[in-house]
Amino acid sequence: MATLKVLHGRQAPRVDPEFQSLIAPLKPEERRQLESNLLAEGCRDALVTWRGILLDGHNRLEICSRLGIPFKTCEMELPSREAAKLWIEENQAGRRNLSADQRAAIAFRILQRRVAMSKRERARKGGLAGGSGRSGISLVDGAASKLAGTSEPQRQRLREIAAAKHGISQRSIRAIAEIAKCDATLPDRIAAGVLTIKQAKAQLVEDARSERRRAALKSNPKGCRIYTGDFSLLNRLVPDNSVDLFLTDPEYRAAAIPDYGRLAELAQRKLKPGRLCAVMCGQMHLAEILAEMMKHLDYYWLCAVRQTGPARCRIWPRKISNKFKPVLLFVKRPSSKRVAHSFLTDLIVGTPDKEHHSMGQGVDEFRYFVERLTEPGQLCVDPFGGGGCVPEACVAANRRYIATEIDPGVAAAARARIAAYRKTSRLDV
Repeated sequence: MATLKVLHGRQAPRVDPEFQSLIAPLKPEERRQLESNLLAEGCRDALVTWRGILLDGHNRLEICSRLGIPFKTCEMELPSREAAKLWIEENQAGRRNLSADQRAAIAFRILQRRVAMSKRERARKGGLAGGSGRSGISLVDGAASKLAGTSEPQRQRLREIAAAKHGISQRSIRAIAEIAKCDATLPDRIAAGVLTIKQAKAQLVEDARSERRRAALKSNPKGCRIYTGDFSLLNRLVPDNSVDLFLTDPEYRAAAIPDYGRLAELAQRKLKPGRLCAVMCGQMHLAEILAEMMKHLDYYWLCAVRQTGPARCRIWPRKISNKFKPVLLFVKRPSSKRVAHSFLTDLIVGTPDKEHHSMGQGVDEFRYFVERLTEPGQLCVDPFGGGGCVPEACVAANRRYIATEIDPGVAAAARARIAAYRKTSRLDV
């Protein structure tokens, strides 16, 4: 068993940077409150040390040393440095001011450390490590000892046990484990409160996107009719009165509202008579978007894509939990009484796809509009190409397309995506 020995005196314990890095920092308001409490009541709890190295009480030590507040220390008897680090993490897991994500990351680190220590202990007992003797404390718990030699399903079950032990959700501990497989440094950042689990997942997705873009820029894929630059390029790339459908998903922020007017002006020139422009947009600036586009096109209909899957979008300024994306349909002027297209349902189900672009939508919803608003071989234009959803939908539906994307890396990755899709599907559209 680990034991404590109370030591009185004013000699400050040593601070080990590695030990200190295992401790989640206090928020500014928490630190101010701690300093106020120490000034008012003194340092009532002893600082915990191991071989003269501080294990617990780093913030109290700094404040007491700076303000001349007396303190005492308790020496912890532990058999090794790894055991000391384990003690710090288990002590951290009990802190009340940690978020659920921080607690999950610390619980995951504890389990990983126990597993590593279990393997060394098993090796020593088997004579593989050349060690001898027994430690003064139990280095591993039962779950960690079992975990060292089990299959992945059993490992997942034992992670769930660890999650229950530390009062966190099973989903959180599994999420931390999946994050750690991709980047072993992220659980430490979550434990420190620098990132949340959601932010860490988003960072991994963005890192993967960036890597694809860098690779695509190096390989420089060509011939996919996705052009790099502002969509004004379409003025010279596309003849007037030649397009069967404009289908696109511009930015939703307020600064992008004028682009909707430019898009409508372009569509009015390039669309064939009686053809449609379908624009996915957000609800926050819907009135302004309608006003901009109706300067050049006639309003036709409002459709919606109902969002499914785990992603949820909360519009905090309006206190709205957003569950659908509007798709505005406009027709080229002068609009005819009957526009030629297949019968269209104005509410469809879609799942966002953020693999290729942070604002990406699923291919299926774009393919739905492509197939019902055009015929095979007809031309679809996407002025805001992004990750390439509309071009892929067009390739899958045997339609021609032209797209523009202002970001060179995003455009290159979209071209590589279409080239790979064609190769896999053996299509040439």
